[in-house]
Amino acid sequence: MRLVVFDLDGTLVEFNIPVERIKSLLGIRGSILEEIMRSENAPEMLQILERHEVESARNSRLYPGVREFLELLGEHGVVTALYTRNSWKSVRINLKKHRLSFDYVFTREDDVKPSPLPVLHLMEEVNAGRNDTAMVGDYLFDYQTARNAGIQFWMHVNERNRDFLDRFSIRPDLTFSSFYELSGIVRRMLNGSR
Repeated sequence: MRLVVFDLDGTLVEFNIPVERIKSLLGIRGSILEEIMRSENAPEMLQILERHEVESARNSRLYPGVREFLELLGEHGVVTALYTRNSWKSVRINLKKHRLSFDYVFTREDDVKPSPLPVLHLMEEVNAGRNDTAMVGDYLFDYQTARNAGIQFWMHVNERNRDFLDRFSIRPDLTFSSFYELSGIVRRMLNGSR
């Protein structure tokens, strides 16, 4: 394993963004970012979205085992990246609050998942092949990003998102319910590849 790319909300921190409230405020029925980008009022709508993201970041809770998993990857020289549809402002709050560090960080100001471009450029930069790269996420956009980049998708599955597997026909390469579980799997993977 050479490169692991992480989603943020629902993957590393518990999902607490009030999606339905935001949709109601903005008069949106479908996917928030996609509808905002098509709107004439996009700048104002993005400000409202960011206010909610910042509030959610301030109240976020890190999933147990995340920090230890990142340390495990670091010990084995695995490059780590964060790729989220959130704003940089809210991401910075999360990173500082939970003392998290990644080699690379991509937010919606860079590109919007499911675009694979940040992942593909990064793979080229760090010389990571498709079999050496994984996307860790919890939602459809993460899965689509992984498939669009031709890399593995590891899904953090819990009670909140378990039905997404069937609802969106998500077929992960690996599922895990905790980062302690994932650490055990990846430790065996890394030790076996020496």
